[in-house]
Amino acid sequence: MSLKRIPWVGAAAFAGLAAAVCAQQPSPAYFQSGGTLYRAVPVAPAQTQPGYYGTPNAQPVYYAPPAAQPVYSAPRAPAPVYAEEEEIDEEGYYWFWGQKWPGLALGPKIGTTGLGLEMTFGINPFLNLRGGFNYGSFTWGQEFGNVDYDADVTMTSVPLLLDVHPFGGQFRITGGLYLQPGTKADLDATPSEPTQIGSHTYNPDTIGTLTGEIEVSSALTPYLGIGFGNTVGEDQLLTLTLDIGVIFQSYDVSLDSNGAGMTAKLDTFREDLKKEEALLQEDADNWKIFPVVAISLAWHF
Repeated sequence: MSLKRIPWVGAAAFAGLAAAVCAQQPSPAYFQSGGTLYRAVPVAPAQTQPGYYGTPNAQPVYYAPPAAQPVYSAPRAPAPVYAEEEEIDEEGYYWFWGQKWPGLALGPKIGTTGLGLEMTFGINPFLNLRGGFNYGSFTWGQEFGNVDYDADVTMTSVPLLLDVHPFGGQFRITGGLYLQPGTKADLDATPSEPTQIGSHTYNPDTIGTLTGEIEVSSALTPYLGIGFGNTVGEDQLLTLTLDIGVIFQSYDVSLDSNGAGMTAKLDTFREDLKKEEALLQEDADNWKIFPVVAISLAWHF
């Protein structure tokens, strides 16, 4: 080989080596990471201010994107399951303050105050108002003073009562008034043998027929008692009730006679008749506490 050709041969070999190296390197526009090529983002060349020397030809800066991190989401709590709310608004009527009205009850009543009809007006589970009408009439024999009388008793009453159920159940405490416009007893006695009137004893002709009256002195009389049964209670349709109590009352008494002693010249019989009337008043006053025992059967509306 001629020495003149050696430079050409060397130049050709150098060019081939350079081509081989370039074939193995990626383009400056890409960056290799983990076998994957990412496009490089060039950074703008640094600006230089007048009077300072900067790098006029800044080289591109290559970076590898951060490895993707797994994203974990917190497990969602299951939606709370609520029990079906109890239905509050039941059928019926309600007071303006939102409480359910218990309703009305009506039914017959019988007891020591006579036969009657009674109505209960519910307010709430603890309070009820009661009212009605009672009537009774009977005849009985009773000794007042020194004389045996036949008493025709007439009872007319209108109760106005408040029932308190302290435990919200059947037991109740009752208080109120009895309006008694016509409660009285008409007395009649015709002695058939000598009888003591006042301080003396008189024969039947002098006494004749004694007539008298025992009348409740006040139309309004207080009542206090207890009872069992709530006629307007929840889910109550037909209720049997019991009342036990007392009426506090007083009486006015009058006594008269149609015998011969009323026209006698002496006032002895007439004075004794007044004494007999006083004895009758004392006996009537022993009944200032009138017992009340009654049962009723009421229908709840």
